[in-house]
Amino acid sequence: MERLKRFYKDERGINTVEIVVILAIVMGLALIFRDQMFDFVTNLIGSVTGGEADISSENIRDAGNLKID
Repeated sequence: MERLKRFYKDERGINTVEIVVILAIVMGLALIFRDQMFDFVTNLIGSVTGGEADISSENIRDAGNLKID
């Protein structure tokens, strides 16, 4: 019984658990509001550059495959 009480009161590793839970919440929110975040960043970049910016995932993926002649 004493061993169980010591195990219950032991707080080693609790910081790691807190960080993992916070990261899981942030990732969940990022997945839920992904489209809104892309729209916000697109509008922000467009207002800074004075034009319409296309930061779609297809455009970003294709940007890495540019061929230089």
